[in-house]
Amino acid sequence: MSCYISTGAALGCSDSIGGVKKIYVAGQSGFTSGYTYNADSAITGATDSGDVTYYGFELKRNTSSLVQNTTKSYENGTVYWEQVLTAVLFKYDQEKRNQLKVLGQNDNLQILVIDQNDVVYVIGQVNYSYLSGGSAGTGLALGDRNGFEMIFTAQENEPARVLEAPAGYTGTTPEALIAAVFTQSAIVG
Repeated sequence: MSCYISTGAALGCSDSIGGVKKIYVAGQSGFTSGYTYNADSAITGATDSGDVTYYGFELKRNTSSLVQNTTKSYENGTVYWEQVLTAVLFKYDQEKRNQLKVLGQNDNLQILVIDQNDVVYVIGQVNYSYLSGGSAGTGLALGDRNGFEMIFTAQENEPARVLEAPAGYTGTTPEALIAAVFTQSAIVG
């Protein structure tokens, strides 16, 4: 593989917005193990090993984010990307508390992240992700958040890939795109 770039990047239009609006988390006995890519290395198909279900978590705008930090060691000739997803859930309740506990015990999570521009990212595609931190709280003042902040971390040898439409795709939503790419997986929520 060549280490030389073959194109630049145009400035483009100012037509995108920040934030994450929904995530889908899979972490059970099965996992997504095979991927099909288009010419730009975007994911257009996925194959499961075992029973895989992606569970949806809706997020309020202006609360959640995905950051990918590049770490390079010039001396060692290594580079990797740390993918950090911060997801905020509102209202502390027993059901969310139980989910948080299970997520904290699982070190093999694969997460689909839908940003506010309806782009779908795959976090922990190869090395998986895990719940690396977060908090649960009631807040202090009446206007404070009552709920959870979950921080998921993955370390991969390249930045997170995005999903793109497979041949024959006619859907219009991120959820339809996920269902078209992850045809063997169950999508809940």
